[in-house]
Amino acid sequence: MATTESTDETALLLRVPGAASAVGRHRGRLDRAAADGIPAHVTVLHPFVPLGDLQEEDHYRLNELFAMQQSFQLVERCTSWFGDRVLFVQLDDPEPVRVLTAQVAAACSSSRN
Repeated sequence: MATTESTDETALLLRVPGAASAVGRHRGRLDRAAADGIPAHVTVLHPFVPLGDLQEEDHYRLNELFAMQQSFQLVERCTSWFGDRVLFVQLDDPEPVRVLTAQVAAACSSSRN
């Protein structure tokens, strides 16, 4: 879990060291998170839980969820843009990340109800 520019935000990220060579130059110019030391990544969920609301139960639920996951590969062949300020690596198959995002959101929302 990495904190973002606001000290009360958290995010769940999949680190992608291999993407650094493709997006590093652009991240240095465009991404404040890169300056904060957040590595090249695929975002699973942002914002996640406000830092002050993060509880031990959240860590437990996430550990359980991640332990049940089968590994998957992230394959990317090109970069793309959201508008003119957000560069991203376009995944060949984003479905595993979408599924993981839905599972994380469901697990965390059920712990808040």
